[in-house]
Amino acid sequence: MGEDVRVTETSAQSVTVRLASGQDLAYPWATSVRVDRRGDLRVMRGLRQGAFHPCAEWASYTVTNLHAERGR
Repeated sequence: MGEDVRVTETSAQSVTVRLASGQDLAYPWATSVRVDRRGDLRVMRGLRQGAFHPCAEWASYTVTNLHAERGR
């Protein structure tokens, strides 16, 4: 009989927010990012807000997708 091969893939994303002051803040637990009509930025963790940055406070954000593969 053949071997039972098990492969598990997990994916996550990390969000880095650059503040107007030049400081970078990392949110490795982020599941999504939302920018509302006023320009306020919300970093979400599931359905809950994990971090909030008013429009005047942040300059940019970067989303990095991470993938890890385990098993064989």
